[in-house]
Amino acid sequence: MLHTPDSAKRGTANAETHHATADDGSADKTPADYDGAWKNALDTYFPKFLALLYPELHTQIDWRKPVFLDKELQRLGVPNPHGRRHVDKLVRLRLRGRKRGFLLIHVDVQGPKSQDLPVRMYVYHHRIWHKHPRDELHSLAVLTHSRHGSDTQTYTHGRPGTAVSFIYSAIHLESWRPRMKELLALAPANSFAVVVLAQLEANARHPDDHQFDRKVALVALLYNCGYSQNDIVQLFNILDAMLVLPTHLEANFVEAVIQIEEEHKVTYINTVERVLLRREHEKGIAHTLASLLTRKFGTLPDWAKTRLVEADQVDLERWTAQILDAQRIEDVFE
Repeated sequence: MLHTPDSAKRGTANAETHHATADDGSADKTPADYDGAWKNALDTYFPKFLALLYPELHTQIDWRKPVFLDKELQRLGVPNPHGRRHVDKLVRLRLRGRKRGFLLIHVDVQGPKSQDLPVRMYVYHHRIWHKHPRDELHSLAVLTHSRHGSDTQTYTHGRPGTAVSFIYSAIHLESWRPRMKELLALAPANSFAVVVLAQLEANARHPDDHQFDRKVALVALLYNCGYSQNDIVQLFNILDAMLVLPTHLEANFVEAVIQIEEEHKVTYINTVERVLLRREHEKGIAHTLASLLTRKFGTLPDWAKTRLVEADQVDLERWTAQILDAQRIEDVFE
């Protein structure tokens, strides 16, 4: 169990006061950016991700030169007119003791259950294999809201006499909830444990004051684990994107972080301020893009509104450029 440090108690008390006077604890929340958080986490901590969640595969890999093939994966992707609600990564690695050939790992991080996940995993696997027929290929789905299930899943298509059966690995992240103490113990040696803890806390949908406590406790964990400044900054951005507080609690959160830093005699608070400023900047870009889309295509469908509020700055800027040549609203979000 995470505990809010004594140095943050004053911020917690203020948070409870504000929570009691708010009309709706969730009405003033910015939507969580799970896609951005998981992209950041996998880009930065891919070896630690496998070491924690798929250790048997991690031990087979020579980690000296991992290569991310995100652009290639995007070109192979499956069009989705309703917008992306998942994260895909393709990584090229070498296996230990092998001088030739590569291992390709396709990772799909999926939020609430998606009916199209099995077919999407199959299509990606087939297209990647067709592009790299001489390399080994492993397909792995991370189900952030799933607690029970087999460590493999199967996609089947066809009829007797002509059929396809495809098996891929699956990680049910909620299965770690009973093991949160273990994650806390693992965190000093494996920083990806913090990512899993943040996702589990976000899944729990705590009341605002409890969410405040959980978030402050996770920030304190970053400092207590003895991470480098760079890791604290990276992990702070990830958990901040997952665990979103109402606007009226953000000042209290910054105050709590300041107190934690005073206790540890470090000053990273500029990072916190930049996060808050970035969030406001992204809101402005999203508002401008929504206005342009409405002017060109008419009333925005719900899926487009969802994409806009969940996007990071990179996506927003790319979509703003693509609107110039787009013939349909779906073309903007490709």
